[in-house]
Amino acid sequence: MEVRSFGLLGPLDVVLDGRGVHIPPGKRRVVLAALLLRPGQVVGVDELVELAGGSRNALQTTVGRLREDLGHTELVRTRPGGYLLDVRPDEVDVHRFDRLEPREALALWRGRPFADIGSDALERDHLPALTEKYLATLEARIENDLRDGRHAQLVPELRTLTRQHPTRERMWAQLIVALHRCDRQTEALQAFDDIRGRLAEELGLDPGRDLQKAHQQVLTADNRPKARNDLPGDIPDFAGRADDLEEILAAVPSGCVAITAIDGMAGIGKTTLAVRAAHRLASRFPDAQLFVDLHSHTDGVEPRTPADALLELLTALGVPAQDIPDGLDARAARWRAEMAHRKALVVLDNAGSAAQVRPLLPGTGLVLVTSRRRLVDLDAAHTISLDVLSEEDSLRLLACIAGQRKLDQDLEAAREIVRLCGHLPLAVRIVGARWRTRPAWSARDVTRRLTEQRLTELTAGERSVAGAFALSYQQLTGEQQRLFRLLGLHTGEDWDAHLAAALLATTKAPAERLLDELLDVHLVQQKENGRYRFHDLLADHAKAVAAPEETQEAQLRILDFYLHCATVAGNLLSPGRPQIDTAVVHEPVEPPQFATPVAALEWLAAERLNVKAAVYLAAYQGHYRHAWQLPHHLAHFLLMRGYGRERVELHSIALAATHQLGDLKARAEALQGLGSAYLEDSNPKAEGYLHEALDLMRQIKDLRGEASTMGVLGTIARERRELDKAMEYFERGLTLMRQVEAKTGESSALHNIGVVYAERGEYGTALIYLEEALALQQKYGDARSCAIILHHIAYVHCNEFNDDLSLSFIERSLQAYHESGDWRGAMMAKSDFSYMFYAMGMHDRAHEMVRALIRQTTESMNLADVGTALATMAEVRDHTGQIAVLLSMSLDAELDGRLRDALRHAERCLALVRRAARGWGEARLLTQLSGLHLALGDPATALRVGEEAVRAAERLRQPRAIAVMKEILARATAPAAPAS
Repeated sequence: MEVRSFGLLGPLDVVLDGRGVHIPPGKRRVVLAALLLRPGQVVGVDELVELAGGSRNALQTTVGRLREDLGHTELVRTRPGGYLLDVRPDEVDVHRFDRLEPREALALWRGRPFADIGSDALERDHLPALTEKYLATLEARIENDLRDGRHAQLVPELRTLTRQHPTRERMWAQLIVALHRCDRQTEALQAFDDIRGRLAEELGLDPGRDLQKAHQQVLTADNRPKARNDLPGDIPDFAGRADDLEEILAAVPSGCVAITAIDGMAGIGKTTLAVRAAHRLASRFPDAQLFVDLHSHTDGVEPRTPADALLELLTALGVPAQDIPDGLDARAARWRAEMAHRKALVVLDNAGSAAQVRPLLPGTGLVLVTSRRRLVDLDAAHTISLDVLSEEDSLRLLACIAGQRKLDQDLEAAREIVRLCGHLPLAVRIVGARWRTRPAWSARDVTRRLTEQRLTELTAGERSVAGAFALSYQQLTGEQQRLFRLLGLHTGEDWDAHLAAALLATTKAPAERLLDELLDVHLVQQKENGRYRFHDLLADHAKAVAAPEETQEAQLRILDFYLHCATVAGNLLSPGRPQIDTAVVHEPVEPPQFATPVAALEWLAAERLNVKAAVYLAAYQGHYRHAWQLPHHLAHFLLMRGYGRERVELHSIALAATHQLGDLKARAEALQGLGSAYLEDSNPKAEGYLHEALDLMRQIKDLRGEASTMGVLGTIARERRELDKAMEYFERGLTLMRQVEAKTGESSALHNIGVVYAERGEYGTALIYLEEALALQQKYGDARSCAIILHHIAYVHCNEFNDDLSLSFIERSLQAYHESGDWRGAMMAKSDFSYMFYAMGMHDRAHEMVRALIRQTTESMNLADVGTALATMAEVRDHTGQIAVLLSMSLDAELDGRLRDALRHAERCLALVRRAARGWGEARLLTQLSGLHLALGDPATALRVGEEAVRAAERLRQPRAIAVMKEILARATAPAAPAS
């Protein structure tokens, strides 16, 4: 992430890409300062000329040189009437100042604003307002410090400030209050006399309200005992938690007790937040601010009983020991009575249960409770469950402790440090403290140490992340501990109750109960309903406490669970495929049930990364049968979802695993799987792996496997336009499929033969084969395969100019895609169907279809926009999906009248079609490009591209495309109309 910051609150400061940039004195600094005052807004040329001096031409030269200085030519943009600096307000200290807490805002002030800019006009127009803003913020910070009891430390500072700003009444009032609270009443009264005389002499004014109020406090100071404040000191390096803090501050009482329970995992910063909130609220509860550690998670200390805690609280309020009752109920009653007439707040830290807290609740006031357990049974409690810090807040905390300079030297390594700390405040604090005391360490040194031995590094003195986790673990029951340990051996992203049940060899209900209990004590997390996960550091701890004797069986149960479920799901998605002897040893007691292919797809989508992790675990641990069978059963899903890169990756592992097994059948299947994956990825290695698979299939006399491999080799030949060779493969495959009575395999072979006839232009014969394939698939197969066949039948009828029949099969195909849950197949079909509508002259239907495709793509991928969807497809190497989306975007733009956009999308798509060897899209794209060039007034290019389109359509036997193209060519060669 690019690091950029701009400073005007002192000497000009520019940081780009993490490095300081020098802007030479003179006009360039003036222009930059003027643009920085209005980031993202156009500043007029006349205004800039007036500020910088010279002419408009001189301004252009100045802006050009400023761009060179910045090294980012895109930062200063030319706009009609002026220039714009393309930066965010939060990257400029002047604007960031308003959004920060007072102490953080004041840290941005490095001296006199515009000190080295050299512009009297900028100083005249902006310096007074900035100075006033600075002083008001400084006064707000001092007010916070007074509220937090720092009056003694403030006196010297306020003495200096009142000398520098001799008529600033609020500062004098703050000095009087600070002196008064230090029991320096004489000095406080003298300060009031000083400012009163100065105001009268210099301004002819009487003291204002703030001064009069401060003076009155000194005069009427009573002899009541000072309020008790037992709060720990507020830490200076508090970072983040702004929303949580505001939520606590908003939960204030109005006549009755207000209870806020703050829970979270060990080291998350519960106590820090509670103490910060208590200090912020102290002025609203002036009679007492009490703090009691209930020691429910303190190493070597017994949890405090409610009776003991009440004794401490009553003593803190000044109740004599002899007046404090012995019994719990009597003490609780006395406590409520003592608190009834007080405005007080109480922090009950480190609570273990609601039962420990209830007797300590007063009848009025504010109570803040911290606990590692969710206190769901604490009545009338406002609950805040803390999550880890954001990356930005983690970096801010690390900078506060280790020093900003260390982070600035290598920000990316610093980001990795806080990531390795899991953004856990305790971990970040420990790392920051160790790094601060080791000046020789670079950020990369810290990263390396954390990578090598994370939990060991997260220890400093008596503070230890592992120690904090150990206390939480020790307080679990035996069965909770066992599940915690076993889940630590899971190498995936997350899990559900079914996986936990498989690990425990039990049913779902008791596993779910245990997971919820671990959730309540923050030893697992739940980002969405039914899905659980570890914080990274807790995962490390769980692995560390797992016993060696239980590790091997647990890992095998994890592999068995995923293999069993992937097998069931894969069979639903591809019915009729040959079965293999499963490697499952421990069949799950209660695995998830898949009633439909859609349910199977949803499970595979949710568990994809976990199954992938299981493949690696199996290979690493030597469970080679699992290592090749998991990719085998996942293959159809990966194909349907377009995960080309992942399919190659996992099938490569599968093939390596079969080498270890020495199982020829397994090796043949793995070779075919990898060859098929490479085919979808447009990799020339595909054919070699498939021929090796074919040889092995023949060697072991696996006729079904031989036929299936021939089908893939035939597809390669068809895509190369070697149609005779493709037909040989498909017909041989059909014979073998019929010989072994594999009905779905027979349907696939018939389907492939029908497609070859269609590409030869023999549409009548093609329909015979396609309809026979459809009948078999409807009887023995699945909705998705039917959808693809119906798609091709619709295509044939379109090329036969049977528009009504084509429309009918389009509707049937879309319905079958919907029933199968194959949104990606439907997406590609809609891309074809939109063009067929266009070719039929049904432009409204075409437009409606492409809009539906684009909307479905982003919604199904759960992404914000189609650009992100395309980037994601490129990352996973889903070439077919990219082409379908780009085709639709180009047609959508054309039908919208955005011809330049349409041209850009179509040219990008054509390049991808040729690079990925997807020849079926070439004629369509060339046809569209020809029409676009014609519409944009370039008939020569339209004619050239159009002739190329006709050749492609003839090569692909696409009469419909030829008809459309001839119409465009006719318009391109028509004589121009005579001028009127």
